Amino acid sequence: MASDRPNLSERICLVTGANSGIGRETALGLAKSGATVLVVARDRSKGEVAVSEIKKASGSKNIALFTADLTNIGEMNTLLADVKDRYGKLNILVNNAGAIFGERKTTEEGLELTFATNHLNYFIMSHLFLDLLKKGSAESKTPSRIVNVASEAHRAVRSETTDWQCENRTYNPMEVYGLSKLANILFTRELSAKLNPAEITVNCLHPGVVRTGFGTQGNWGFMGTLFNLARPFFISAEKGARTSLFLASESELQQCTGRYFKNCSEAKPSALAFNETMSKNLWETSRKITGLG
Repeated sequence: MASDRPNLSERICLVTGANSGIGRETALGLAKSGATVLVVARDRSKGEVAVSEIKKASGSKNIALFTADLTNIGEMNTLLADVKDRYGKLNILVNNAGAIFGERKTTEEGLELTFATNHLNYFIMSHLFLDLLKKGSAESKTPSRIVNVASEAHRAVRSETTDWQCENRTYNPMEVYGLSKLANILFTRELSAKLNPAEITVNCLHPGVVRTGFGTQGNWGFMGTLFNLARPFFISAEKGARTSLFLASESELQQCTGRYFKNCSEAKPSALAFNETMSKNLWETSRKITGLG
């Protein structure tokens, strides 16, 4: 990433899952670049602590907290209405919130929780905020940006499938998580093809294997023990946020769209990330569930 911090003083940026880990460091980096940062967290008390810390560390007062459960489309619609009322536009959307679960769980709507949290969240947020992103682009005369945090874990998926919610096979946490991260890449490519890159660009990334609280909840058995033993060797959340910040702010990427990055450089995802059958099925499945797209 360029050594000179980009000037984002006229930009409004929204970061999901920004109360901790990579999301918090992404919000902090954007704030240090002068952006107005909208922190989205599920838990208000944790969000308030994060906002206070980000303000102190960045010296910026332009940090606002919004709370929403990003597996609930009603709460996401309320989030949209609140942001529209207070700011009227958006320049950068960082879809960062995600999770991994040790056993199969479902939302109140009966959706598999990993799929709902890691993919439908991105699908819904991106569609709901398109008009605000277009307005931000028109006013700034530069493309707005959608940044999707994916993962190298997508390579755990070895064969073509459209069983997005693990309904027809044994639940394996890493495989299900990997499938949701593959969905992030497929969605990024599909959405980028449907948008005008002069108006909105869409890119995704692998942040690295990061030392955060991610994956520490629930009963993981032997795999959880191995994961915790390896945790001290993972990279810091600050380093994990660098590629997100690169995609959100680097001027050389102004027209770049539909790409996958790691270590602040373009990378090639797995062959399945280019699978048209999976891509089209994912879009149609998401559209039917959400009524968007």
